[in-house]
Amino acid sequence: MARFRWFVALLSFISATLTGQGLPPSQAEPSQGLAASPVTLIPRSHEERERRYRAIHHIILNVLAVDEFNRPVTGLKPQDFELLDNGQPQKLASFRQMNGDHGIAPPHVILILDAVNNTSRSIAFEIKEIGKYLGSNQGRILYPTSIAILNASGFKASRPSLDGSVLLRESRTLFKDIPPYICKGPSEDAANAYPVSGHGDHNFGLSVEKIDDGNCLSERFTLSLTALTDLANAQKNVLGRVILIWIGPGWPLLTGPEFHPDTAEIKANFFDHTVQLSRTLREAQVTIDAVYSPDMFRKPEMQGVQRKSFADGPLTEKQATASDLALQAIATQSGGRILESKSIADQIARCVADVQTYYALSFDSVSSPKPDEYHSLQVNVSKPEVRTFTSTLYYGEP
Repeated sequence: MARFRWFVALLSFISATLTGQGLPPSQAEPSQGLAASPVTLIPRSHEERERRYRAIHHIILNVLAVDEFNRPVTGLKPQDFELLDNGQPQKLASFRQMNGDHGIAPPHVILILDAVNNTSRSIAFEIKEIGKYLGSNQGRILYPTSIAILNASGFKASRPSLDGSVLLRESRTLFKDIPPYICKGPSEDAANAYPVSGHGDHNFGLSVEKIDDGNCLSERFTLSLTALTDLANAQKNVLGRVILIWIGPGWPLLTGPEFHPDTAEIKANFFDHTVQLSRTLREAQVTIDAVYSPDMFRKPEMQGVQRKSFADGPLTEKQATASDLALQAIATQSGGRILESKSIADQIARCVADVQTYYALSFDSVSSPKPDEYHSLQVNVSKPEVRTFTSTLYYGEP
């Protein structure tokens, strides 16, 4: 019940974001009054339909190629790449080697400190590491960079800057007196707002303590994904790639004895959000890198999960789980890295350096027989010892 209530809250937020509900009056749809106005269908020309089709089915992939020493590989040609869609070779529609900000718009970087899913000790250490990165190289920043924080109040970010000293001052303001995250826990208002049909206040036979724990985990899960969804949607109309470096272990996976097995409705919710977030990140060209200390996988909620293939998403609603929305899964599927190190400053620099040399490939996908059809993606290079990082999947459309 805890998982369902908080996940319905998440979906309510997403629905409001997509439909304009909850936005300021200037951004929301015009009021229609009490009576719904008749829907007017606007005919589209053949050229307009063709443009829309190409926009939906034209898949752009940002590909990082590295050698056995993790150094970027330059000078590759189109014939060096093999692109597979569900195991089938695809013809490249475009190919370009990208060098830093030599493009339509420079890439921009967002460093987000996760103060919701982290301990006070880890947060203090990570703040020092962020400061160390900003102060390195005499404060010269390669690409426009924003400093951000996720805390109990939600997501907040500074203006982008190329000046490390400016960003350092911004970080001191954002990171000042961060209170420990305290879960609100279940409330009568939340229960009334998001009732579980047919269950009422039944706690599935779990103890009150475990229900409280479950609500706390669900609350952090919802707050984190809400922030990421909001951020991804905000980047859709911003030119250039986005490198989002998430500093922290990620949110709970909603597994364990605190939770009742997922119903078909909850699985459908997980699947719908996985598809929508994956599509938004790809269209906005957001790559997520997860950076955290080496003790992350010693957390109880992550035990056994490290063996899961984060590159694979759910094929159908029946296979969807909360772990498909784990930070590590989303990062891998976006083409990003999962980095563990005691030197978080070095890992931030490594993530930023990945944008200096990469390849932009594209291909035209075919129509899917049904909406949200799962497609695996694989990019291989015909050079020995070369690995690639890029989007690992997409969900096709008719």
